[in-house]
Amino acid sequence: MSFKVSHLWSFVHTLKFRLMVLITLALLIVVGGPMILLIRILDENYKEFTINMLETTSQVVYQAIYAGMLQNDRRAIQKNLELISLEPTIRSVRIYRMDGTILFSSDSSEISRKIQDLSADVLVSKDEIDVKEAYYTRGHTYSHHHGIYIQEECTPCHKNQGELIAIMDLHVVLSQSEQMYLTAKRLTIFSTGISVVILWLVLNFMYHGQIETRLKRIIQGFDRLAEGDFRVSVQMPGRHELALLARKFNSMVQRLKSAREREATLMREKIERADRLVTLGEIATEIAHEVNNPASVILTRAEYLKSELEPRPAYARFREDLDIIIDQTQKIAETTRSILHYARKLPRPFERCELNHILRQSIKVLEPLFHQKKVPVRLDSRVPQATILGNASQLEQVFCNLLTNALHAVAPEQGAVDVVLEPLPQASQPGYRVEVRDNGPGVPEELGERIFSPFFTTRPDGQGTGLGLFIAKNIVEHHKGRIYLKNAPTGATFIVELEAADEAH
Repeated sequence: MSFKVSHLWSFVHTLKFRLMVLITLALLIVVGGPMILLIRILDENYKEFTINMLETTSQVVYQAIYAGMLQNDRRAIQKNLELISLEPTIRSVRIYRMDGTILFSSDSSEISRKIQDLSADVLVSKDEIDVKEAYYTRGHTYSHHHGIYIQEECTPCHKNQGELIAIMDLHVVLSQSEQMYLTAKRLTIFSTGISVVILWLVLNFMYHGQIETRLKRIIQGFDRLAEGDFRVSVQMPGRHELALLARKFNSMVQRLKSAREREATLMREKIERADRLVTLGEIATEIAHEVNNPASVILTRAEYLKSELEPRPAYARFREDLDIIIDQTQKIAETTRSILHYARKLPRPFERCELNHILRQSIKVLEPLFHQKKVPVRLDSRVPQATILGNASQLEQVFCNLLTNALHAVAPEQGAVDVVLEPLPQASQPGYRVEVRDNGPGVPEELGERIFSPFFTTRPDGQGTGLGLFIAKNIVEHHKGRIYLKNAPTGATFIVELEAADEAH
């Protein structure tokens, strides 16, 4: 029972139910309204015609008995009433006094009886027998209750001219034409009802055939699409709105299918990249292990040679070279330790370090490359002391990578690279911003979002791994900073923002 109620309630809220109600109301108004008005007008005309007919018939009967009434010839009056009742449309005629005693009747057996005793055949009630003028209806019989008054011609026998002395009760049955009218009226009402029902069924059938079934096909298409079936297609010929909706649906499915294929391709590429990163991480870890030991040997030997040469002034010119070898070997060791830490094999400590020193060191390491390409590199430090909390070796790796990219972007002997260090403007927390600018062609706008992706590079094959900016981004984010690209008409600018070290440290 509850299922039926819920099903009925859901049907009430459907578009089909609303259209059925609308169609019903429209048919009742458009077809039933004019028909009701027409029948009402015809009934009013028919009622007026019936009253005129009764009055005319009453006048004919009254004129037929008038001469007998003037002569007080009761036999003539009775005879005329009996003759009049032979007319097929006249059922009976009675003349009775005010007390109800019948004086004359088309049926002579009713004379001297009380009109009240004939209630089964009289249309007026006992309380209305003295009504002077009235019209009554019962089935196909009409009655005219007509008063008879004392006229001037009656004064020789009666006094009180104008007094009501009797009532004539005339019963008339419908003629054949009148019965045909009533039959036609009933048929009209019946045919109107049938027409409304037929039109309602036809319109609902048209809705079902032209709209509902096509909507169901589109809904079924959406259901299959929701289940992941991208092969679904709704075929609906025609140029109507539902056919247009079906074509739009098919177009949408094709776009979704293409988007899903692109998504699957992108996911496949990401998986392949992730697999390559995993492989690269494993290889880098192994290389770090292999490089770490020789680097330790080189560092030890270099420090030993330096200690041996210190008391010998003749070899002082070699000590600077040994310092560079020791410094770079330490960087190799730091790099291998970073790789091992990234592989979760060694810790990565943060300490207070100075950005000016890191930037100068990065420029010094790459200075031979800039000199070889004849490209000037300038450091504009607007902060005398920029202390941060981080790993100096890793940050040097970031800035070396950005400087290398800038060097490859500019033309030899025509390019220029500027490094600007300044306080972080309008920041909620103190920090510093490093800008690495070049006057090269810049990075295409459509590649701006992909520039930090792994294995993405704009250099020719064999001249870049596509990992430099990816690693730099990871390092900066690990330092709770951010790195981003800012294009300009005259080149590209990579910006690194880092938090200042807390004074408490």
